[in-house]
Formats: sequence, structure tokens, C-alpha cells
Amino acid sequence: MTSAKTFAKPWPQPAPVRNDTAGELVVNWDQYHRLIEHLAVQLHSSAWEFDQIIALSRGGLRVGDLLSRVFDRPLVVMAASSYSGAGDRQQGDLRLGHQLAHTCKSLGPQLLLVDDLADSGGTLAAASAWLQRELAPQQLRTAVLWLKGASQFQPDLWAMELPANPWILQPFERWDQCSAAELQPLN
Repeated sequence: MTSAKTFAKPWPQPAPVRNDTAGELVVNWDQYHRLIEHLAVQLHSSAWEFDQIIALSRGGLRVGDLLSRVFDRPLVVMAASSYSGAGDRQQGDLRLGHQLAHTCKSLGPQLLLVDDLADSGGTLAAASAWLQRELAPQQLRTAVLWLKGASQFQPDLWAMELPANPWILQPFERWDQCSAAELQPLN
């Protein structure tokens, strides 16, 4: 299994939650936010200082935004796309953006790369390799909400382990199934 470099944890760190759901794991907003908070507690317990948070869009944007607020660190966005088809449930060719979106004078040297999940691990592996090649940070660590058993890349931190590889139905995915014409205005 390809792995990011793991880092020393100075004191006991909260362990990831394990969930053996198979098929489909339905996550509501409260559960989603609690997973981000659990990841934040793990990061805090690691005592690792990072300069910026790089969020993989689209799935890692909310994760990165909330962690950016909790840790008061700048948010950097890296575009990535690999899902398409009906309901965006088919993993296809990975496409990474060639630039990072940010307002920082400079990046690094300690970077945290975040995404919502490590499914096959391909996105995290490719994004990590791109960042190492293009930015050469002193240290790059990775964190996700969900780590699936089939992932070929093990992030440094994850909030929930999913050995049975369920499809994760995240609370914002309902908007993938509707158009603007179907939405109702406020009354």
C-alpha cells in the first residue's frame, strides 16, 4: 500500500472511528460536521504546525474551509475531478488543475492536504506528488474524513475508517440530482 509519511504523535491521539457499513453510508449534516471536528481534534492532538491547508475541490472544500477556520490558517484550493456519470458515482480519469487558488504571498513550508475521502487513493497520491514536485514543501501531510479499505494511499489522519468500502451519500449530494429550475424561492 502506498503511504504518505506518517508523523510522530507526541501523546495519545483520538483514534479514527470504524464503520463496517456495506453498500451505502448515508451521512447527515450533523454527522458530517462532527467528523470534521473529530479530524480537527486529531490534528490538534498531533501538535503538528502547518502553514496552509490545501483543499481538494470539490469534496475537500468544506473540510478545508472548516479546518481553516478552526486553526486560523489560510485556505488554498486545488482543483481535482475524477467522478462523473449518473449521480457522479463513476470514478474515471483523474484531472488535476495546474494552479493553486490562494491569496498567500508564498506557500509552505508545512502544508496540510485535505479531501473528503480516500476512495481508491488516486487523487491524494497524484495531488501529493504534484505538490511535492511543484512546491517542494519541507513537509506535506494528508487528512481525510473517510478512509476506505480499498484505498491504495493511506493518509496521515482520517476521521472514519470504512473497511467495507460503502458508497458515501454526503448531505450536499442532493444538489447533484436537481436543477436550479426545481428549487423553491424563500417566501
